[in-house]
Amino acid sequence: MNRTAFVSVAVVFLCALGGIAYEAHRRYEFVVSKLEAVNTKVDEANRTADTSAANARSAIVQSAEAVESAKLAANARSQAEQLQQRAEAGQAQAQTAAQQAREQMAEMRKEREEELNHMQEVLNRIVQTRRTQGGMVMTLPDNVFTFDFDSAELKPKNRELLSRIAGILLASKGYGLSVFGYTDDVGTADYNQKLSLRRAAAVRDYLVEAGIEPGIVSTRGYGKTSPLVSGITDAARSKNRRVEIALTDTSIRYDFSSGARR
Repeated sequence: MNRTAFVSVAVVFLCALGGIAYEAHRRYEFVVSKLEAVNTKVDEANRTADTSAANARSAIVQSAEAVESAKLAANARSQAEQLQQRAEAGQAQAQTAAQQAREQMAEMRKEREEELNHMQEVLNRIVQTRRTQGGMVMTLPDNVFTFDFDSAELKPKNRELLSRIAGILLASKGYGLSVFGYTDDVGTADYNQKLSLRRAAAVRDYLVEAGIEPGIVSTRGYGKTSPLVSGITDAARSKNRRVEIALTDTSIRYDFSSGARR
């Protein structure tokens, strides 16, 4: 083979080899490009998987928290129901106790009324007695309970009457006493007020000596300010010269504003 042919063959071979190399390089770049695309998709898939895993873990945590909250809510409802049941039971017991207390008070009031009625009946045998909202009032008029002029000294018949009253009062408990003194219209207001107070004090002192507890007896003098009857006759003035003993029931409270006992 001559040199020219050899060179031609070599050139052809080299061209073919260059084409093969170019094609191989092109294929290599195509494969690399595909690999990069695959790697990108893989990375995206991994990121998506990580995100999904994170979301799943968050959902699991939230679900666990929801379950715990539900348990707490259930416990709270159960406790609330128990408290409500206890409150209802306590209210029922309170209503029962209140009803029993009202019944007991009504029984006590009935017994006390009967006792006061009996006391009034007995007292009326020896002295004029009238019932009031809070108890009763015993009136000792001048014709049966007489003081000498300008005197607060008790006479024997006065002492006898007070002894009988004290005996009846000593048989009962749960009351307070107020002794009120009154005069007629003769004389000055100051003179009569002091005289009525001295006479009320004399009655109080004798009742205390007879056994009445001193702490439950008070006195007050009204002088001529509260006449029992009007008029200036001897009969009217005799009625106005008097001592009253007010018995106030302290075992039962009274509501004087409404006129009802309680």
